[in-house]
Amino acid sequence: MNSNDAPQPDQLPPHDSAAEAGALACILTADDDAGRLLDQLAPDDFYDRRHREAYSAICHLRTDGKPLNSVSLVQLIRDNHRLEDAGGLDYLAALPDQTPSPVNFPTYFETVKERATRRALLRDAGELSRLAFDTTISRAALEDASRRLLEAHSRNSADREALTIRTPDDLLGMTFDDSDRILGDRLLATGQSLVIAGAGGIGKSRLLLQAAVATIAGNPFIGLETHKPGLRWLILQAENSNRRLHGDLAALRQWTGPEAWAHVNAQLSIHTLESDADGFMSLDNPAAQRRIAEAISATSPDVVCFDSLYNFAIGDLNKDEDMSATLLALSRLAKAGNPNRSPVVLHHARTGKAGAAGATGYDRASYGRNSKVLHSWTRGQLNVAPGSAEPDGPIVLTCGKCSNGKEFDPLAARLNPATMIYEAIPDFDFQAWQAEVSGKADHEQLMTPERVRELCTGSMSKSVLAKAIVDDCGCSRATSFRHILRAEKAKKIHWSKTSETYSPK
Repeated sequence: MNSNDAPQPDQLPPHDSAAEAGALACILTADDDAGRLLDQLAPDDFYDRRHREAYSAICHLRTDGKPLNSVSLVQLIRDNHRLEDAGGLDYLAALPDQTPSPVNFPTYFETVKERATRRALLRDAGELSRLAFDTTISRAALEDASRRLLEAHSRNSADREALTIRTPDDLLGMTFDDSDRILGDRLLATGQSLVIAGAGGIGKSRLLLQAAVATIAGNPFIGLETHKPGLRWLILQAENSNRRLHGDLAALRQWTGPEAWAHVNAQLSIHTLESDADGFMSLDNPAAQRRIAEAISATSPDVVCFDSLYNFAIGDLNKDEDMSATLLALSRLAKAGNPNRSPVVLHHARTGKAGAAGATGYDRASYGRNSKVLHSWTRGQLNVAPGSAEPDGPIVLTCGKCSNGKEFDPLAARLNPATMIYEAIPDFDFQAWQAEVSGKADHEQLMTPERVRELCTGSMSKSVLAKAIVDDCGCSRATSFRHILRAEKAKKIHWSKTSETYSPK
């Protein structure tokens, strides 16, 4: 390397102010295409403080639904008293004159990105140099830091990603933030995934919306505690019309009250179905991936929700390879630019009585379809099952998985038709529900010793009492004898050796 090429102590980091200004000018003159251009850039792409300020203001204009032009930009920066930081009124007003047409954007974009990459490399090199001089840091930790910093520059290529491998001491040296909980005891937590599984039409979308609003407003979600009301939520969906969303949101606004609703309105963004492109979300399509990435970049959410998984599917979700590809693509899209984002996925579960039975017990983790891959990917799983055969009956919420916290006990809820809010049912009979959906005879739960005493009217032989039990609950004759023995041990009935009959006690 020529000594003249080495950076001098007073040399500025690589940047190109003209290219930065040109890129911003392209956005301000691109009309309907301005949002697409804006989403290709990030705050760290700009070195010049004036341009960082302008870029941030343009992003706020986009979030507020205002025109992306120089008039709106100047007005916003003036209202925020940031004119000096943005270069002054004359400089801002002259920005659109930097380029004759938005068609020049690719040229400016490449230059801006190239300089930003060089600055990032210099920062990383400085960090590695500092670590290398610190002899208290182990070689393994230094090598790990070097690898991670270098890989950060090639994350756009999936083929370059490597498995993360750590030693026990690496893991033992980590510290964790105990305030990472979002819903329940880390059922949903910062940077972790959550699956909400339930049969089609059971109300997953409405439950998700209520969970998001409850969390932002700081309200409990049915029987689960919520945390971190300051998080931003984005719901990407291809299920519900604006009319349906209007009704659900009106009910939620009434539920939260005007003060909390102002916070919800600022923190929640919802993808709606208004154009042809809005309905095509399959990640098989590169254009759909680009639109999703742009939406996430524009809203900068902390929680990204995908409703429902089959709308975003790559191939056939019943195939392990396609399910894995879909979940990996969703994770990359959700976490691009912020590895602490939490992806939430709604997914269909098995239907019918047998399906509902799988929401609890040994099969609770396999409630969602193709659960083998899904279970490996997610850190938390919320199962939603019908609580009865009634079309508008209660629902049962169970915990299919909670990797980093305590699983919650089953909850029951019902949609209040007056308020259109799910409300907890505190006295729901879970034992009776489990007996019904599992296909097991109700006698296992309902034929109590007390019930045997009620059936034992007067003095009854063992065979007569057994028949009364069989007629009452439909169990087998052998099982009826077990119920008689249980009642006798509980001293609810008495066996007389003299008359060889049972009588109630």
